[in-house]
Amino acid sequence: MTSPFRTVLIGFGKMGAGFGRDPVMARHFQYASHAQVLASHPLFSWEAVVDPSEKALAVAREEYHVPVVAHNVEELRRLYDPEVAVLATPPRGRLELLIRLPSLKGLVVEKPLGTSLAEGRELVDFCKQRGIAVQVNFWRRGDEFYRDLASHALKDLVGQPYAVFGVYGNGLRNNGSHVIDFVRMLFGEIRSAEVLSPETSFVEGPIAEDRNLHFLLALESGVNALFQAIPFKSYREIGLDIWGDKGRLSLMQESLGIYLYPRVQNRAIQDEWEVASDQPRVFASTCGNALYRMYDNLAAVLTSGASLWSPGEEALKGEGIVEDLLTTRSGRS
Repeated sequence: MTSPFRTVLIGFGKMGAGFGRDPVMARHFQYASHAQVLASHPLFSWEAVVDPSEKALAVAREEYHVPVVAHNVEELRRLYDPEVAVLATPPRGRLELLIRLPSLKGLVVEKPLGTSLAEGRELVDFCKQRGIAVQVNFWRRGDEFYRDLASHALKDLVGQPYAVFGVYGNGLRNNGSHVIDFVRMLFGEIRSAEVLSPETSFVEGPIAEDRNLHFLLALESGVNALFQAIPFKSYREIGLDIWGDKGRLSLMQESLGIYLYPRVQNRAIQDEWEVASDQPRVFASTCGNALYRMYDNLAAVLTSGASLWSPGEEALKGEGIVEDLLTTRSGRS
């Protein structure tokens, strides 16, 4: 059996550990935080946490029994030499952290990769030069149901897609990057992107000055995906509504709600069709294990040369779309 990889979790905030203590989230996600995965995964030996907060380090010691805790990476270097790092930190300064960890073989990192596309590119290039496998936590790429959608089931369920509608909030760099990556996963590459009604955009989200833009993605397949930004102060939602020649598939409640509305005979006109929007077929969500499966995949990459499900190079393509939307307000040429 392969020896577990010496692992450090850098950043012990919400995604690092906090979401794992949310009792409502626990109803749907067996693994809502990196700490939950690392505490149970046999191929990762979680032995260190880095966070500037003394309170966070106390939680790591007392609740998770992590033997090595440090306020910064310089302190960590004197105590521990990890093979895998999990970066659940804000995007600024990540490359400087990696430079100080000479034995890394693998990396799990939250999006965005950096504060700019150029900074993200530097991180990915550095890891490529050092032979570090980079798994970006676009977790839908690890979800069993959504992987099946991308490979074959989407066409089986809705046929030829006609149009995609979506909503998101809490920042384009933050949650907008998830929906853009999800669109690329399901439908292929994006040919162009265009900002709509820039005067109605707003600032919101955990990343400083992150804007929420309304935008249109034109895909190389010929499908268009239209996205509307909504304030999370009203309600949380990240969702897709996919219309095809066989029916409609709605992926709502931040991907927990999966509803298929088939094409049926029109109830009001003879010899016409409609989507049965009042007769959904409900699918069980598999999101609860998606983050764990992302670690499964990274372990397979490191032990047997499998392919990454969410590699840094792929993440950069989506971040390029985000960067263009934010900086040009007029999309890609």
